[in-house]
Amino acid sequence: MRDLSKTLCLLSIGAWLCGCSSTPKTEGPQPTAGQQAMIDRKYGMFLHFGMNTYLNVEWSDGSAPASTYAPPADIAERAAEWVENAKRAGMRSIVLTTKHHDGFCLWDSEYTDFDIANPDIENKVDIVRAVSDACRKEGIAFSVYYSLWDRHEPTYREEDKYAYIQYMKNQLQELMTQYGTVHELWFDGAWDRKNEDWHLQEVYDFVKAMQPECQISTNWTIGKRPVDMQEGDSIIYFPSDFRLWDPFLPVKNDPKVYRHSGKEYYLPFESTQTISVIGSWFNHPEDTTVRDVDELEEIFYVATSNDNCLLLNVPPATDGRQNPQAVENIVELARRLGIEGGKAFPKELDKPRSITTDAVATSSSIYRNDTLHCSAGYAVDSDVSTAWMAGDSLAWMTVALDGERTFDKFFIIAVANSIRRLDIEVLRDNSWTPVYQSEVLPVSNQNSFMGYGIIEFALPETLTTDKFRLNIRQSNGKPSIYSIRLK
Repeated sequence: MRDLSKTLCLLSIGAWLCGCSSTPKTEGPQPTAGQQAMIDRKYGMFLHFGMNTYLNVEWSDGSAPASTYAPPADIAERAAEWVENAKRAGMRSIVLTTKHHDGFCLWDSEYTDFDIANPDIENKVDIVRAVSDACRKEGIAFSVYYSLWDRHEPTYREEDKYAYIQYMKNQLQELMTQYGTVHELWFDGAWDRKNEDWHLQEVYDFVKAMQPECQISTNWTIGKRPVDMQEGDSIIYFPSDFRLWDPFLPVKNDPKVYRHSGKEYYLPFESTQTISVIGSWFNHPEDTTVRDVDELEEIFYVATSNDNCLLLNVPPATDGRQNPQAVENIVELARRLGIEGGKAFPKELDKPRSITTDAVATSSSIYRNDTLHCSAGYAVDSDVSTAWMAGDSLAWMTVALDGERTFDKFFIIAVANSIRRLDIEVLRDNSWTPVYQSEVLPVSNQNSFMGYGIIEFALPETLTTDKFRLNIRQSNGKPSIYSIRLK
C-alpha cells in the first residue's frame, strides 16, 4: 500500500449517497458479465498477511530471511476462520495478499525459495490453498492481490526488464491454475517502473486465457484521486476491469466511463479500507484501534453505492487470529444491515445516523484556499482519507449538527502531532463559551502508516447542542484533521 503520509494533500471527497442499489444503464458502455458479478458481490474482506506480519512493519525490502515468517502449527485452521468470519459478516469475497512488495509468496512457488515451503520454515502451510479451499466451502469468491513490485526477486533488477515479466507470468500461472476460480486479480506497486515496462496487455491476456471472468486492475488505475476523476479520463494502467486508488472512497455520482486509445470502457470503483483507525494494513500488536460500527456503516453506505464495491481489511496477527473486537464489529455491522451469514443485500439502505451525519463545517482558513481537496467539510465526512487542512498555524472550525445532539466524548484523527493544544466552545447567549481546554498534547510516537495521530478526550460534563467550535491554539504550523467523531 502506498505511503500517503508523504503526500498529505492527496485527498479525495467523501459524500453521502442515496441507497446502494445499482442504477440501470441506458447509454454508453455497460458492465460486462464479470463486472456485474463483481458489482453484485459488493462487499469483501482484504487479508494482509505474510512476511510483514512477523516483521511488524507495513513494507519490507525482501532482505529478511524466509525463517522470519513463522506461522503457528494450526495456521490452516486459522485461515479457515478468516473466511468463516467474512461469511458471518455478510461479505461475499476475500482478497488475499499472495505476494507483497517484499516478494515473499504465500504458496509453494516453483520459481523461488522465498516462500512458505522454504526449508527454514517449520510450518509449511500453503496459505493460498487454505484460504481458497475455505472460500469454496463457504461460498465466498476467492481473489488475490499480487505485487508487481518485487524487492527480493533477482530478475526484477536485471537490465532486461522482461526477465521479471516472465517470472511474474510463471507465478500467475500457478495462482490461476492451481486454486480453482479466481474472481479478482489486484495488482499493486506499478509506480516502481515505467508503464510500458509492465507489459500489462500481455499479462492481462495471459491471465484471461486461464480465468476469463477474473476481474483485473492495477492500483492508481486512472492516475487521479476519486475527487479529480472525470468522465472520459484516460486509463493509465490499461487494461483494467475496475478502478483502484487505496484507501479512498468514491465521490457522489462517481463517473464510470473512461477511455483508452479512443475507446470507452465502463469501470466500477473498489474501495479498500482498513478496520484499523490509524490505517494499518498489516497487524501490529501496538495498534489496537478498531473502527466502530457507526463509522463502518457510513463507509459501507458510501463505498457500495452507485455500482461500487468495498474491501474491508481485517488482518490476522502472528498467531493467525484476527482482532476479536474487529470481528465483533463487522458481525454487528452485518446484523445492522441485515446481511449476516450471506443474507441478501437490501435494495436500499437506511441512511446512517451518527452524530455527525449531515453536519456542516466551516473554518477560518483552508490550505492554499483549495476547497476541492482541503475544505473543513472533510473533517466530518465518512472518509478518513480526506482532511481539513488549515491555511494558518492557528485556526478554528465550526461544526453545525443537523439538530441538537447530546455527547460528552471527542475522538479526533489528525495528522500526527500537527495539533498540540486546542479548545472546544459552544454558542451561548450569542457568544462562544469554552467547555473544554486541553493542556499541551504530548508528542505521539504511534506508528501510523497513513500518518494519522489520535486525539481523544472527554468533556467535563455532557453537552447538548447543535453547534460547536474547535479552536487550534498551538500546532506544528500545518494543522490538519481527518475525522471528528462524537460520542
